[in-house]
Amino acid sequence: MSNNTDSAADLVPENKPEAINASCRLPVLFLFFSAAIWVVQASAVGVLGSLSMQIPGFLPDLSYLTYGRLQANAWVAFLFGFGGNAGLGLTLWMLSRLRGMELARPGFVVAGAVLWNVGVTAAMVGITMGDQPGVPGYELPAYAGRVLFVGHALIAFSAVLTYFSRRHKQLYPSSWYLIASLVAFPWILGTAHWLLVENPVRGAAQIPAAHWAATSLQQVWLGSMGLAALIYFIPKITQRELHSRQWAGFGFWMLLILGGWVNLNSGSPIPVWSIKLSQLASLLYIFVLVAVCWNLLQTAKGVPLIGSKDLTLKFMGASFASWALVAFYTFGNVFLEWNNLLQFTYAATAMRHVFAWGFFGMAMFGAIYYVAPRLFGNEVDWACSGIYKWVFYSTGFGVVVVALAGMYFSYGHGHALQGSVAADVLAKKALMPMRIAFFGELAFFAGSMVFLSSMACLLFRNCCGECSPMSIIRQCRAAESEGGAE
Repeated sequence: MSNNTDSAADLVPENKPEAINASCRLPVLFLFFSAAIWVVQASAVGVLGSLSMQIPGFLPDLSYLTYGRLQANAWVAFLFGFGGNAGLGLTLWMLSRLRGMELARPGFVVAGAVLWNVGVTAAMVGITMGDQPGVPGYELPAYAGRVLFVGHALIAFSAVLTYFSRRHKQLYPSSWYLIASLVAFPWILGTAHWLLVENPVRGAAQIPAAHWAATSLQQVWLGSMGLAALIYFIPKITQRELHSRQWAGFGFWMLLILGGWVNLNSGSPIPVWSIKLSQLASLLYIFVLVAVCWNLLQTAKGVPLIGSKDLTLKFMGASFASWALVAFYTFGNVFLEWNNLLQFTYAATAMRHVFAWGFFGMAMFGAIYYVAPRLFGNEVDWACSGIYKWVFYSTGFGVVVVALAGMYFSYGHGHALQGSVAADVLAKKALMPMRIAFFGELAFFAGSMVFLSSMACLLFRNCCGECSPMSIIRQCRAAESEGGAE
């Protein structure tokens, strides 16, 4: 009798979607708009970095605009600025909707979001001034990492309270990935901070530690948030059930186990067993590829994704295709001929761009397009919706160009490295992928500018009402067309 009473008490009724959206409005919109600002900065700094590589005389007297600092800043701005803000904002909204409960302690989220952006800003200023650990893929100064850790803890506190506010409800697979991302980030950041910044390990041990930190942040942290979006939005928009929870669970655990160990180059100056372990992880990564792809393809069977008329579904389709391409590249690294051919070329950088912009970026752009209007209580209308499609086209074009540069042209560069080629010819083959990819980076910048403009348009329209710039322009045009005063 008492057990039944206790169980009944635990069954908290779901809140209405309108109430959930209202509770998420301020903190999630703050995170989304911060993400829009950071993604513009990431793409702009990336373009400057590419220019400094291709034109050695570009701003030669400015030490803080060297290629190394610019590229480190671009990655920090994307990974923590855009990735952290967009991913955490989507995590809060999705957990609230999936649990059927209002967001708990939104004030903690706002405070955490402010600290998070202060940490990213501190990291970029520190890198610009030359204060960085020098670890590729993990360029955070010590003080910036501490601020990010505290900011994430405040946001995660709200997310965990929201998660536990409702019991006895079956978890949707997206919730697994979201909770994993919340747990994985402090684990990865704390371990990397201790082993690479506070008390750096010595000698060759730094190479696998740095590789694990950079790869885990990408594959596990960003990957979990991006796959959560795919698994949530593709079934939701197609109005179908996810094909298999078992496949989803299998892919989830394999990603957590293998994600941080893949893609270690065969020529790294470390013990052979470390390289063999990474090759084994890359080999087993085929199971992650098959589990995720089979599950989502069967879910959307017969329904076009990239070719859909629904813009969110188009974004998710492009994100899914990009993730599959990078996963296949990861599996390909198990073959020594493949790895030896491409490890000193632009291929790895290109695949990182495809993962970041093609997979994660597309997933976040599509998710924000779906979520942001609903936070204002509007199910379908997006202010300036006519231009948002250019986020998809610009980013998609950039991904295709960078992927082509990373695979086709880097393939030629790799063969030239293994052959007897003159130094000037080899230099041209090395620069060609970067020059081609530069057009892709320009497309990323254009898409990010459209994204920021669309977010600003949405906020002005819903927050300023008739006083917004767009409303004033429409009123002036209406008055002019009616013959009113100019």
